[in-house]
Amino acid sequence: MREPDRRLDANGVACHVLIDGWRTVSPRFVFQGYDDDVQGEFVRPYLDAEGKLPGRVAALLVESPDGLVLVDAGNGRFAPELDVGHVHHELETLGIHPWDVRCVVITHGHADHVGGLVGPRDEPAFPDARHVIHRTEAEFWSSPEAEALPNGAGLPAQTALMALLDAELLDTVEGNAHVASGVDAIEAPGHTPGHVAVVVNDAVLWAGDTFVSQLNVPHPEWVSLSDMDGRTNEATRRRLLERAAAAGLQLAASHMPISGRVARTGDGYELRPSEFS
Repeated sequence: MREPDRRLDANGVACHVLIDGWRTVSPRFVFQGYDDDVQGEFVRPYLDAEGKLPGRVAALLVESPDGLVLVDAGNGRFAPELDVGHVHHELETLGIHPWDVRCVVITHGHADHVGGLVGPRDEPAFPDARHVIHRTEAEFWSSPEAEALPNGAGLPAQTALMALLDAELLDTVEGNAHVASGVDAIEAPGHTPGHVAVVVNDAVLWAGDTFVSQLNVPHPEWVSLSDMDGRTNEATRRRLLERAAAAGLQLAASHMPISGRVARTGDGYELRPSEFS
């Protein structure tokens, strides 16, 4: 395996941040009800020249003693209008073949997390991997409610889950689940009904889409238009922040362009960056 450009160290277990792509998003999407008069002083330092927030789409590869564990798989082919879908290339640059992956953890069913789970003919992209998803999440994306989402938003998850079920590669879990040596999926609902985060070796907390901006650390109440249940996600953020601060976990997430340690500041939290991607 070649040396990666982006790594998180989980007490000796290497975690590789795989960049599926970069994009910029309006703060009015990232923060529901955004009011520049109220939030602008905090947000404006992060805006680009077009008044948008830069962010990434990322997955995580964990070198577990049990074998390689992939957390999410990016967009795949499902967002051709964007410069995304690069997770498989990122794996190639590390010398990783799809059949080398032993386990895939699906944090949730949005396209930028599940699209890369299938190939061009809807075949499983990681044919030798056990795929793990929370039962609540699997049930949601198989429901009429998901079928009715606008703009075919449910199609990538439905396509991936059907392919994995047909190949007998999908396992559903409930509660918190130990999925591999040093890798635990923990319940983190709100962004989607059965969203999970991942803790690696009691050192790294990969929060999926619980946090969509580093500003969610000092402002966990700033929910996103992409959150299906914003208030539940706020509660999940606060719970994960407390856990990260108490245990000294390094916090990273799919869309946050930085990661770092969480520190308590009075009655709140701050992120002390330790990794820039």
